[in-house]
Amino acid sequence: MHDAPTTHPTHEWVPPFFLGSCEPEEAEIALFGVCWDGTSSFKAGSRFAGFAVREASYGMEEFSFYQQRSLMDIKYTDMGDLFLAPGQKQRTLDDIASAVREIRAKGQFPIAFGGEHLLAYPLIKAALVEHPDLAIIHFDAHADIRPDLWGDAWTHATFLGRLGDEHGYERIKQFGIRSGSKEEWDIAQKHDTIRPFTKEAIAAHLESLGDRPLYITLDMDVLDPSLYPGTGTPEPGGIDYATLMAGLKLFRGKRLVGIDCLELAPHYDSTGVSAITMAKTLRELIILAHDRKK
Repeated sequence: MHDAPTTHPTHEWVPPFFLGSCEPEEAEIALFGVCWDGTSSFKAGSRFAGFAVREASYGMEEFSFYQQRSLMDIKYTDMGDLFLAPGQKQRTLDDIASAVREIRAKGQFPIAFGGEHLLAYPLIKAALVEHPDLAIIHFDAHADIRPDLWGDAWTHATFLGRLGDEHGYERIKQFGIRSGSKEEWDIAQKHDTIRPFTKEAIAAHLESLGDRPLYITLDMDVLDPSLYPGTGTPEPGGIDYATLMAGLKLFRGKRLVGIDCLELAPHYDSTGVSAITMAKTLRELIILAHDRKK
């Protein structure tokens, strides 16, 4: 039995993302922080993403020029950060799984943000329970399909491999990948998972999926580190922000069923640009979730 709460904190002590648009019980979309970095293999710090993103959001316009939509017209709420105990990996994964099940049971669309990419595993597993034919869209610099990292099969560098092993690699397509081990390269080639991050490649994949439910797992280090240095594993050679937005806009009106936006370590970017970049991206993701096919 856990001593600490596993439910969401209230707005009493966590100022909400862009002030929020409605009370939790009225929301169609539930935004929540999953800020933990227990398996970070290079630079830790994504446990601090929650406050940095919310603070950055106060300097952001509510209106999206990309999608001609205002956040103020959307019933979303910021549930705060989950309490995720440092150093307790299994408990962290279990608590995220419990929280996202609670959100889904209310009929709300979950958008998680903040910490290391291992945290996407329970989020995607929850979507798979409701949607066995789920297609996973992975935006990242790193392949994240290692069988293990230094003997550990459950890390930010292995989570997608575990999902592939358990549920089939055919449901996975990866865009923006530019780093990985030789073993990951071989796995990706065997299962044909990697595509270039271009509008054409993303559009072609979406067309091939038809009406299948979609989950977007977005590691912000898909961006070039010259634009987004606030990450634990910076990888040169990434895309620019306009390319990311062009890719995300292709999901408008698609059958989205879940989204995560992860990997901000704010202390590695003293300018605050990385935090505002994640905040702005979350604005666009909230709009995509609102305009999804239902």
